[in-house]
Order: sequence, then C-alpha cells, then structure tokens
Amino acid sequence: MKGDMRFTYPLWQMGFILLLIGITTIIGIASDYKLTNSTDSFLFEFTMEGNSFWYFAIWLAILLIYLALFRWKLHQHNKRNTDHKLKFSSLKPQEYMNDDELFEDVTRRATQKVYSYFTIALPIVAGFFLILPIGKFGMLNVLLLLAIGQYYIYYRTIRKYIAEDTD
Repeated sequence: MKGDMRFTYPLWQMGFILLLIGITTIIGIASDYKLTNSTDSFLFEFTMEGNSFWYFAIWLAILLIYLALFRWKLHQHNKRNTDHKLKFSSLKPQEYMNDDELFEDVTRRATQKVYSYFTIALPIVAGFFLILPIGKFGMLNVLLLLAIGQYYIYYRTIRKYIAEDTD
C-alpha cells in the first residue's frame, strides 16, 4: 500500500482546487471584463491593470508546475503499479478502488459520507447565496471549497481504513 497514489489522490485534488481558488480570486478582484453579444459577433474582453497581471501570471505558472508534477507522479505510480493504473483525466473518479470486496466496501462508505455531506451542504450554501450578496467569483470559490470538503471526507475515511489495516 505504500507508494500507492490512489490513497493520496484526494490530497492532490485538494491542492489543485486551492490553486484554482487563488486564480479565481485574483481574476475576481483584479480584473475587468466585458461581454458583447451582437447578432453577428461575440466578444469577450478581459483586462488586468497594474501588478495584478503579474500575480495572475505567477499563480498560473505555479498551477502549471503543479500539474506537471502531478502528471510525473502519476506516471511513476503507473510504472510501479501496473495493476492499478490511474489516468490523468477520466470520467470515472480515480478514487474508486475495486481491488477486492474490502476496498469496494471502504470506497462505498466513503462515497456515502460524501453524498451525505453534499445533501446537507448544498441547500445551506444555496440559502446563503440567496440571502447574501455574493458575486460570481465568490460563489465559485465557495463551490470549490465544498469540493475540498468532499475530498477531505473521502481521504479521511480511506486513511482511517489504512491505519486500521496496518495495525
């Protein structure tokens, strides 16, 4: 189990989401955008003034380096674990572990907890969105924070199983 990236995959996802929150915050605070839609054309203009462009460029570079590191770690994992390969992009969540019945049960329990989390969190967040004057980027960041919560719940459940299994 040591070195199996399927157990740390949620941590990688949480890191990626944190970087996305940084980018959306920079765009939301420091940018100005216009949307023009006429009958014959569609124009989207995006401008940043002052140092905000450099903050955005640096944050974007960090995101790209993170993605390259993630891809390299994924390649290393697939080399070591030929039976449990992970894909860089897939419609099926990479966290599902169908090795045996025990892993299937742990994955099922973790996804049930995540489902319960969203059953409670989404209506509460929707209520706040209706009451509070939160802009588009604020809403996006709150939804990304919910996604971090999802991966945290999943990781905590899987980690609890790994701790019990190694004892």
